[in-house]
Amino acid sequence: MDSATVYADCVAGLSNAALSAKFSAATQAVKDEADLYAVRAAASELHLFQAAAWGDGDQLVLQDLTKSEFVGLYDGQMSSTNGNGRNHYDRLRMTELGICPFCGFGHVSTLDHFASKARYPAFSVLPINLVPACADCNKGKGSAPIEAGSAMPHPYFEESRIESDTWLFCDVLQTQPVTTSYRAETPAHWPAALSGRVQRYFSELELAGRYAVQSASHLANIKAFLRKLMPDELQWYLSRKAVGFPYPNTWEAALYAGLLRSPWFMQEGYRL
Repeated sequence: MDSATVYADCVAGLSNAALSAKFSAATQAVKDEADLYAVRAAASELHLFQAAAWGDGDQLVLQDLTKSEFVGLYDGQMSSTNGNGRNHYDRLRMTELGICPFCGFGHVSTLDHFASKARYPAFSVLPINLVPACADCNKGKGSAPIEAGSAMPHPYFEESRIESDTWLFCDVLQTQPVTTSYRAETPAHWPAALSGRVQRYFSELELAGRYAVQSASHLANIKAFLRKLMPDELQWYLSRKAVGFPYPNTWEAALYAGLLRSPWFMQEGYRL
């Protein structure tokens, strides 16, 4: 999605001629900031941008445009159902099956500003800063300034090994009914900065508890089926399920891998 087109469409929807002229005059400056965003996001250096003060709507952000004017451009022209840029908002919200890319199971209900518009208003309508999200993940991210060593993985710019290398693990607890515990344990060969981003993502979005709830619900749904299986059938079924997921770090892929690792579950837990 072209960021210049999104910006131009949002500005074109403004009814205030003076405000529209201000945004039009800042077009090149906004483009330069967008280009710099892409460079810094790819290098995990978004913390280099100056964060706006909390609650100061009159703070100048870019040229003579204020924080509240940038935020208003998003609220009035992009997220509003009658906004001139609403079509871009709807396109950005579209994901496969409408599933949140942050948690992997919540239903997308909004766009999350990766660099929050409260702190980085110049990126309010920048497509590469807008990520489809469920309500829980959007709320969990918050709006704190991005600092060196405190960022989460950027869905559009993070290293591919965050999806290919296994770092999410599920441990089976010997309870009745069977419950689980999730943990993030990154590979030893990963750079410390990448490991830190993953750990913060797992912690800030409270994924351990949310994944455990998903797991408990899933186990309750398949309990009757598993009880009918003989041990060799159980081994075959769980093994097939464990290797059937395209990515290893989803709650469900980690669950099946964890079930296979648990001697207790394989011997008696699955019958409880």
